[in-house]
Amino acid sequence: MPEHGRADRANARDAASPVFPSLVRLLLDQLDEGVLLLDRDDRIRLWNRAYHEMLDIPREMFVDGGVIAPLIRHLAERGDYGPGDPAALADGIAAAVRARTAAQGERQMANGSIIAAQWIPLDGGWFLFRLRDVTGERNASRFKDELIATVSHELRTPLTVISGALALLRAGTAAGEAHSGELIEVAHKNSERLARLVNDLLDIDKLQSGAPDFRFEPNEMGVLLTAAVEQNRPYADGLGIALALELPDRPVTAEVDRDRLLQVMSNLLSNAAKFSVVGSRVRVRLTPGTADLRISVIDKGRGMSEEFRRRLFTRFAQENRSSEHGQIGTGLGLAICKSIVEGHGGQIHVDTQEGVGTIFHVDLPFRQSPAG
Repeated sequence: MPEHGRADRANARDAASPVFPSLVRLLLDQLDEGVLLLDRDDRIRLWNRAYHEMLDIPREMFVDGGVIAPLIRHLAERGDYGPGDPAALADGIAAAVRARTAAQGERQMANGSIIAAQWIPLDGGWFLFRLRDVTGERNASRFKDELIATVSHELRTPLTVISGALALLRAGTAAGEAHSGELIEVAHKNSERLARLVNDLLDIDKLQSGAPDFRFEPNEMGVLLTAAVEQNRPYADGLGIALALELPDRPVTAEVDRDRLLQVMSNLLSNAAKFSVVGSRVRVRLTPGTADLRISVIDKGRGMSEEFRRRLFTRFAQENRSSEHGQIGTGLGLAICKSIVEGHGGQIHVDTQEGVGTIFHVDLPFRQSPAG
């Protein structure tokens, strides 16, 4: 028997053995891209770990020889195909798959990740799905665009005001001399606004670059929150908003970075005052638990829309309206708060209802982990 004939049969046996598909699956699991292969009967024949992780689909839905329809229905019911009747959406997707329609595009999933997908028809009626997680790329691009837009607006406006005020003072006109005190005050307030923006940009870069500088020490939380309320009381008083502090009967001590936590409280208190109606009250409540503590900042303001709540803690998140007092922030404060709280091993979340009010909850552990 010719040597090449025996070699061909040996290769064929290897390809048909269970070892071969196991090796293919092992190799595919090393890929960053998600892949899923359908045969001509729309049955799943091959997939990798990245595919079900990107789509956040239970492993039990992936069965060799299983049909693709239940997986499509699962995604439709979860809202990953957008608004509309899930059954109708699933039927439309399934019809496109049966027709072996080539397609590509991007979609933001229900969990917030952005997935680029390709549908690729293959010979013999087979069909390949490729997925790539582009969340980081799109966020970086959006951050650049938002940064340019914010800097061009937020920096240009106060700089123009400062320049105009200084020009009038420098010219020594009668109008400038008569209103010199007002012009100096305007320039001063706008310089503070510039400083806040620059500090926020530096903070968000440092906190989200993975290199925060935290100094954790035991702090009596009642004392810390009292300081936070007193520091922000003049601002709230100026808006006609009262601040109230609700503390438990016994002292509560936790390992926190005092300055960073005061920064979080200042942001939450100023936002609560800014979006409250004149004459209302903002409450700060400390509630100790068994393993952690909760700080709640409660207002009876106008609340926020569900759409805005979903992107509340992202950088440059702003509603398309000013505060009750005509003030607009940079949209960085809550993203900074989130980074600081998470740097403490805690969580920040919000309960809000339009026309009723908003409660921000900050949950913190009593002690930091050794790695913290």
